Amino acid sequence: MSLELTGVAREHFETHRTLRGFEVTGDGRLRRLSVEFDGGWHLLAEDPDEVGVRLEHPSGALASVLLSSGPRLRLQVTLTSHRSEAVTVPGPVLRVEGERQPICWLAEASGEIVLPSERGPGLLTQRRGLCSAGPEPDTAYLLDAEPIIPRDGTLSAAWTYEALEGDILDVPGEPSWFPFDRYPELGHSVDLSVPDGLVVAHEDVRVTEEEGEFELYPPLGLTTVGVWGPGGRTLLEIGARHDVERLREKLAEERTVDDAWAYVAVRHMMESWTPDDLVDRVDFVLGQLLETPTAWGAVAAHLATQLGLPLEDEAQEAATQVLSRGRTDDVIVLALHGLVPIDLLGGGWPIGNFTELGVEALSRIGYGRVCTSGAPLRGRDVGIAKLFAAGLGETEQGLRASSSAMVAEHRLLCALSLQPSPVDLAWLSIG
Repeated sequence: MSLELTGVAREHFETHRTLRGFEVTGDGRLRRLSVEFDGGWHLLAEDPDEVGVRLEHPSGALASVLLSSGPRLRLQVTLTSHRSEAVTVPGPVLRVEGERQPICWLAEASGEIVLPSERGPGLLTQRRGLCSAGPEPDTAYLLDAEPIIPRDGTLSAAWTYEALEGDILDVPGEPSWFPFDRYPELGHSVDLSVPDGLVVAHEDVRVTEEEGEFELYPPLGLTTVGVWGPGGRTLLEIGARHDVERLREKLAEERTVDDAWAYVAVRHMMESWTPDDLVDRVDFVLGQLLETPTAWGAVAAHLATQLGLPLEDEAQEAATQVLSRGRTDDVIVLALHGLVPIDLLGGGWPIGNFTELGVEALSRIGYGRVCTSGAPLRGRDVGIAKLFAAGLGETEQGLRASSSAMVAEHRLLCALSLQPSPVDLAWLSIG
């Protein structure tokens, strides 16, 4: 059977019964959406008047999956039990595939899944339910992993899907009640306006409230608070951070033999008072590292010449050896420090396609959006996203990319404030 999305951007879908539930497939922003049931659920006879499926569990519980089309695609999943006691069943799983990696925020009473696309984003929004991260990437439990159906009761979830116009750099704005800055510097507050709700936080988060206006002072790092509203509890990540300069200073105080550490230490000394023992330490470390050259070692030696260390010849020789390997990230690092003969200011780019690298980096940082799944943030991706945004300039796309990179950088700095990483800090220090 076919479904038609008739909103701002039209999309066409085909529906299918599967061995474990139901799915729709298309060739737009949303390529595949399925609801799957495991753990004993089995399909019942098909109803020709409905787009969806019905299932039964050995416990006697019933489930239905129904879809309807219009300006938004609407998905409804219902679990029902007519027994006189509560029943626990395996929960239905939502699986989503798009043109690119989905950006999933699955936070119990609230949930959104963004599908970036060359034609503009797709957006799935939870309207009812209790979502959480599913058993695999890009999946979600719609009603918990093992929902408990009350005696003679019903549980239900509802999601909508809409297709929006735009381009690959367009993503929908976050919910309007979100704080302006979720990851401020330590000592500053995260401000939340929840007039009809309540905020519950760990004891290490200082909370003040006046007439529904909350000020949250989180400790260093990332933490989660519960925001209670009419639909229940929404989990929201917030955090506090040190700035890059403070983290560079702390890392420079460590005694280690590492090329990224040497780069971070040189960057720190270039912007502050330089103790002789740290200069000597960097000189010693680079002397060892340049025997087996790396990109970070080469650029650290190159910049160290500004501190009076006579290492330029060694830096050039190391850069030549690193370039011979042709690794993308190494070439970018060298080029951004003038060790590759190319005119970056004139629009040149040392390796690969600048736009593809930038869009990939933005995708890896989730466009700076709130998310509850995906790979951990890396300084490399944040750094490339910042460079990409700078290359786009003061255009609408450039401003969007810059905002995405800034949020991701602040979030990463929260994590690095507790567990510094020389490589991540090195990427964040470029520029």
